[in-house]
Amino acid sequence: MRISRLIPYCLLGLLSLFFVLGFFWQPYDPDMVDLGNRYASSSFSHWLGTDHLGRDLLSRIMVGGWRTGSVIVCVMLVGFSGGALFGTMAAVLNDWRGSAILRLCEMSIVIPTLIIALTAAAIFGLTPLSASLALGLAGVGPHALLAHTLTRRILGRPFVQAAHALGVGHIRLILRHILPNSLPVMLTYVGSQAGMAVVAYASLAFIGLGADPSKPDWGSMLFEYRMFIFDYPMLMIWPGMAIAVTTGLLNWIFDPETEAESSLKAEQSIR
Repeated sequence: MRISRLIPYCLLGLLSLFFVLGFFWQPYDPDMVDLGNRYASSSFSHWLGTDHLGRDLLSRIMVGGWRTGSVIVCVMLVGFSGGALFGTMAAVLNDWRGSAILRLCEMSIVIPTLIIALTAAAIFGLTPLSASLALGLAGVGPHALLAHTLTRRILGRPFVQAAHALGVGHIRLILRHILPNSLPVMLTYVGSQAGMAVVAYASLAFIGLGADPSKPDWGSMLFEYRMFIFDYPMLMIWPGMAIAVTTGLLNWIFDPETEAESSLKAEQSIR
C-alpha cells in the first residue's frame, strides 16, 4: 500500500527530470536542418524520426518540454501567490476594502485569457514569460475565490476567534493560524490546475502567442506540422501525445479524489 502511494511522486519526479534534461541536453540540435534525412522514421539514431526539414523530433519535444515545464511553474507561482494574497486579505479585512478586492478578483475571471495574452505579448514580447504571466494572471481570480472561502471557514473556528479576541494582529493571524490550515487545500488545487496550464500554453503557442514561433513548443509544432497530418501523421502524433500524457499525468497525480481514496485505504489497512 505504501509503495502504491509513492507511485505518483515517482512519476512526478520522472516528469520533472525530463523537463530539466531538455534544458541541458538534447540528442541533436533541435534547429539543425538535414534535408537529406527528411521524414525519417523511428530508428536508433532518431528515436522519434525527423520532420520535413530533417530536424530530430525527440530533441524538439525535449526543448518544448522544458519550456512547458517552466511555464507550469510560473503559472502556479503567479496564480497561487496572487490568489492566496488577495483572497486571504479580503476575508480577513471583511469590510469595504475586502469587498472591493473580491469584486476585482471576480471581474478578472470575466476577462478572456486571450486578451491578457495579447497584452502580455505586446509588453514582454513572444516569450514563455509572457505566456506564463498571462495564464498566471488569469488564474488569480479562481485562486482568490478559493482562498477567500477557505479563510472565511477558518475564521469561524474557536481557536481563531480566541486569537482575535486576544488582540492578535491581522498579519500574525494570517501567518500563524490561517495559512497553515488553508495552504494544503490550496496547493492541491494549484496542482490540479497544472494540467490545464499545459493545454492552455499549447493553445497559445498554436496560435502564435505562446513564444517565438521559431522555437520548438508543443503547440507550435502542432501548428507547423498540421499540413502533414495525412501524409506523415506521426509528426503531429508525437507532440500531441506529449501534451496528452503530461496533462493526464498531472491531473492524476494531483487529483484530490485519488489522494483522498489513498488516504482512506491507508487508514483502513492500519485498522
